[in-house]
Amino acid sequence: MNDATVRAPAAAGVDARPSWRRALSGITPQVIGIIAALIFIRCVAASVELLVVAVHQNTLGLWIEDLFGGFVNLATMTAPILVIIVATANLGPRHGTTRIAALTVAVVVSTGLSALFRVVQRFWPEAPDWSDGSDMFAYLWIRYAILAGMLTVVAELYRRELESVAGTHQAELDIVAFERELTAAQLQVLQAQIEPHFLFNTLANVRRLYDEDHAAGRAMLDNLMRYLEIALPRMRDRESRLAHESELIEAFLHIHRIRMGQRLSFTVDIAPELGDHPVPPMMLLTLVENAIKHGINPSPDGGRIRVSARATGDRLELLVADTGVGFASGSGTGTGLANVSGRLASQFGDRASLALENNELGGATATITLPLAPLGVRQ
Repeated sequence: MNDATVRAPAAAGVDARPSWRRALSGITPQVIGIIAALIFIRCVAASVELLVVAVHQNTLGLWIEDLFGGFVNLATMTAPILVIIVATANLGPRHGTTRIAALTVAVVVSTGLSALFRVVQRFWPEAPDWSDGSDMFAYLWIRYAILAGMLTVVAELYRRELESVAGTHQAELDIVAFERELTAAQLQVLQAQIEPHFLFNTLANVRRLYDEDHAAGRAMLDNLMRYLEIALPRMRDRESRLAHESELIEAFLHIHRIRMGQRLSFTVDIAPELGDHPVPPMMLLTLVENAIKHGINPSPDGGRIRVSARATGDRLELLVADTGVGFASGSGTGTGLANVSGRLASQFGDRASLALENNELGGATATITLPLAPLGVRQ
């Protein structure tokens, strides 16, 4: 009849405990101790006047003996009531009118047995007068039934409150789990959109260069195959390392320098101490691709791309700056950048951002800002 009797709504599987253990679940040593203390207090309160008399008559030993006997008798009568009601609560119906009916029967039967036991105990071994015995039985039965019924109602209200709290808590956990799965699915969709966008653009460049310069096209294809050999095994990962992304970016830029020649130069400046920092895969590479497509390609003289990273307080900033045409060609309006923003929002919320701005070199700078994870918690 305490919180141990409540079955959480999220519990799964079958209780493998023996029936008697399930029936008595909730009758713990603590519960028994509390009930024993209440019975003892009840016995002392009922015999406090006799204690005064016993002190005056120097019969304190008899009073203690009577107190102990009364305690044993009351505990003996309470035990079957407790066991029957708790067993019914644990093994009987869980909800509805059938549970109310089962508990009502348990209260009536258990208190009736206790009252009958008390009557027999009172008159044993003498044969009781039927009138006296029946009056005592009726009085005790009603009295015990009212007390047990009230306690059972309180216990049931408490049980329902616990079930309601447990159900609310489980619902909150389910919502959190659902939101986590939804976020993961959104990230996969966004990343799946970025991957073919990057691959198709690169393959188109390979095909065009292959037609114009067979040797250069073959070299570019070899470099692309090497790049894919590195990138594909981890392309679906939700998390990568900044050092790994740096390697991919360098391989990617080497591929495009074969196509663009002297029109493209680049530097990748990422401090070794930041290389172990976790970052979303392919995200920084998308900014590099955007810089080539919207900044360097439209410029007649080409330009330079600089990829860098810096830690500022508790933030990590990833920068891709170019010396191309800036936003004049519509930089920042493509699918790749839109998906980068979407991935950042889904994975980090307002703790991450993507900023695009023209720089003093005439080109554009894209900056991803991420939370800087402490070294001890980096995975």
